[in-house]
Amino acid sequence: MEPIRNAQTIPLYWVQPKTMARTYLLHSGETEYATLSFQSAFGSLAIAETAEHAWSFKRMGFFNPRVTVRRANEEIDLALYQPRWTGSEGTLSISGGRIFQWKATNFWATKFAFLDSAGGAILTFKEGSQEGRFSDLFKTQARLEIESLGWQLPELDLLVTLGWYLLVLYHEDTAAAAAA
Repeated sequence: MEPIRNAQTIPLYWVQPKTMARTYLLHSGETEYATLSFQSAFGSLAIAETAEHAWSFKRMGFFNPRVTVRRANEEIDLALYQPRWTGSEGTLSISGGRIFQWKATNFWATKFAFLDSAGGAILTFKEGSQEGRFSDLFKTQARLEIESLGWQLPELDLLVTLGWYLLVLYHEDTAAAAAA
């Protein structure tokens, strides 16, 4: 696995290799930069790994939902994401005081971004895949675009993986609501 910072000049894609599996890869071509693997078919616990870090993400609470971020196999929260009632936006608070906003950036909620305190986009997830194949219609995939400010952040790996986790949960929640 290569560090994400090595991909500054190439397009990055989050892909779901197998339709029914809850495992995702961040790649460009044959090079892998990160993984996100849910630990069960229906739960929210997931492990994210990059070349330099590994975290666990877990959604907790019903009336006051939140997502905790911890180092893999540890019990201390490193960050906390609190969604607003719509689920398409919220606030990420990282221990140490940094705060980022997460939100859908278009009407159809096909683009999501982490924003800095001034409202500038740090990184954006756009629905779509590198290769448009028919089998990709039933997979959750997106192109990742990282702005120049994002490449400089020490939290880049966390934002890349947590953003994808939030996007996967959002898609699963909206699909479940539509089915009901």
